[in-house]
Amino acid sequence: MHEANLIDLSYSCLQQLKEDGLELEVVSDLRIFEHRLAEIGKPPNHPMISPNWHDFSSTEAFAIIFRKEKQDVGGVAARHLDLGEDSLAQHWASSYMRLYQEGGNVPVRQFSTVAKREISGKVVYLGELFLGRSSRDGSVCWRLIFHYLFVLCYLKWHPEWIYGFVRQPDVLSGKASRYGFTRQYIGPQEWQQPTASRSTNEYLVALPRQDLLDAASFYARNPEYLMPEVKLAQAGKQ
Repeated sequence: MHEANLIDLSYSCLQQLKEDGLELEVVSDLRIFEHRLAEIGKPPNHPMISPNWHDFSSTEAFAIIFRKEKQDVGGVAARHLDLGEDSLAQHWASSYMRLYQEGGNVPVRQFSTVAKREISGKVVYLGELFLGRSSRDGSVCWRLIFHYLFVLCYLKWHPEWIYGFVRQPDVLSGKASRYGFTRQYIGPQEWQQPTASRSTNEYLVALPRQDLLDAASFYARNPEYLMPEVKLAQAGKQ
């Protein structure tokens, strides 16, 4: 039963995060998320997931705030879209004209095949990942945070795809895999001119529904593989 595996996965994530001293707080108002993270140095949300650009209801978006010792240290946000039969590339093209060009031409000259032909239906966009400077010591296990987030997204919206963008250097260093994204596509969009906070070197990173369900099934049977890399290495030496 998929739901049982997903609940087991989320429980394992929360338990291990608690052992590491990290608490995850879910907030449905992205204005609260943006305000609280601004206080620890995060810049304003990108237009795609900004409450200044969109009137999000609690059914359309939520965020997770990371807390250590009762203090906010970071966070990440999620937004749901039902594209129907439209492709992800069609959604990007129409929204980018408004968000980046004030209704002008599409600022991207080329979209990749996967965005034009494969990804459609119910999707969830993840963005605004931020960690305060004082917490960037390698102690945060991204695999635990993202798999908990994946589960919340699935149980709330039942998306066919969960996706985001990761810069090429971070993909090549293995970050997207550590987050849990099983699909990583180079060059999803080629921008015609420099655009603030966007780059042609971004990868589209994605997790299709079945890959998430397979991961939940695996981790429900083998929760030890969710452990942070340091703990896994230590367990292997025992």
